[in-house]
This record gives sequence, structure tokens and C-alpha cells, in this order.
Amino acid sequence: MSLLSIDLVACIKCGICVEVCPVSIISFGEDGFPCVMEKDEKRCVLCGQCEAVCAAQALKQTSLPEMELIHKDKLNEITSDNLSEYVRSRRSVRAFLPRVVEQSTLEKILAVVSYSPTGVNRQLNKWIVVCNHDMIGRLSKAVIEWMKVLIQTNQDMAKRLGLQRLVDSFEKGKDVICRDARTLVIGYTDAAYSGGAADVIIATSQLELLLPSFGLGGCWAGYLMIALRLSQEVKSILGLDETQAVHTALMIGYPKYHYSKVPYRKKPNVVFFAPAV
Repeated sequence: MSLLSIDLVACIKCGICVEVCPVSIISFGEDGFPCVMEKDEKRCVLCGQCEAVCAAQALKQTSLPEMELIHKDKLNEITSDNLSEYVRSRRSVRAFLPRVVEQSTLEKILAVVSYSPTGVNRQLNKWIVVCNHDMIGRLSKAVIEWMKVLIQTNQDMAKRLGLQRLVDSFEKGKDVICRDARTLVIGYTDAAYSGGAADVIIATSQLELLLPSFGLGGCWAGYLMIALRLSQEVKSILGLDETQAVHTALMIGYPKYHYSKVPYRKKPNVVFFAPAV
């Protein structure tokens, strides 16, 4: 079966599918309709751009499931002003209500996040969602134990990261690692995939940005991320080994507090190269 199925009546031979193909395997056949040569079919990255962009709905990518139409009526209220305000109002949330995020909500969020871009459409991101409070406590404690070892063996790094202060706070009963969050989302890929860090970081950024629309908030668990990258003991709590690489860790939950102002941010440091006159 050909990679593309073309409705010869509906197709207007506009060539947009040819133009948007990221790997340039679509061309015009002798009959003037778009096609993919058999020798090039293996180069397809299954991104679906060709079918998605066809305004006449004349093209079907036969290797992909049926695509859903974009519900443009749901996008009517999105403007540059209100979307900009939504992004500016995003805050890192470190104080959560003692309430687990429902699995159905997490599934909806991760289903949306699956549309974030990945290198060559590889879609190799993997996730671990921890809603078990005891396991989250084990992770926090394991990170602290890892820090204690670093304080003894790598004083420069320990001092740079302020580890002794964190250990002291934890031993006084304050969870400075996972902030008593009831839910963690860990993003990882196979260690052999060189593009894993970029792909998962992009996806986690989009995940965090989605949270307020579901009534949730989140914060990147920086110390947990570092420990999951450097300590096999911490990784093993999640059932991971050296063949997997953790790239992100996000604490999420229902915010205990809500913000009414947008904090100051420095002006962006940008260099523009203007068009030639």
C-alpha cells in the first residue's frame, strides 16, 4: 500500500503537503498529484504534517490512525493578550494541599503533553507518576542520604549547592526535597537516546504550563533531578537502572495559596539582527 492515499477529486494540487514535509519525501507525480516514491517511504518520520495541513482533506497518511479535526471553535477565546497573561501568571508552587491529584486528571494532562515536539518525531519520552506518599518520602530521604555522602566526599560541590543547610532543615522535619507534594512526575528516556534531555525538558515545560488550567500548580524538583541523574540508589527506588536517563522531576498538586500579582522579571537579553536594507 502506498504511504499516501489521495482523493483525486478533492485534491487541488496546491503542493502545500510537498512544502511542509520535514524530510522532503513528497513530490508531484507524473499525474500532478502528490506522492512518495517507494524508495523514500522508509524515511518518513510519521509526523502527519502532510495530512494535517491539507485544507481540502484530500490526503491520508496510510501508516497513521485516523486524525481528529481541530476544534477551531474552542480556540476563539485565545488571543495574544490573554495567552501572554496566562504565561506571565505562571508561578512555581511549593505549598500544596494534602490532596493527591486524580489519575484521570493526570492522564488527560499527559495525553496533551504527548503532542509536544520531539527530535525527528521520535516520541521516546517516558513518564513515572508517583502518587504514593510513602514512596515520595523515601525519595526525599534517599536524596538527603546522597547529600550526606557528597558533603563528605565532594565538599566543593556540596558547598556550591548548599547541601548542609538542606540536610539540617530536613532533619528538623522540613521536606526541602519534595515539599510534601502528593504527586511527582518523573520524565526520562533510554540513556542511549542522545536527544532525550531536550525532548523531555520541552515536554515537562509544557506540562507545567498546562497545570493551572486544571486547577493545579507545579515546581521543578531540582535536587531530586540531580540525585536521580547521579545516584543509582535514588534511581532504583523508581525501578530505573543505568540504561535509563532521568531528565526532569516535577512536584505537582493543588496549590495551598494563590497569587494576585506578577513578580518583576529582568528585561530579556536579546540581540536582533535586522533585515538588510
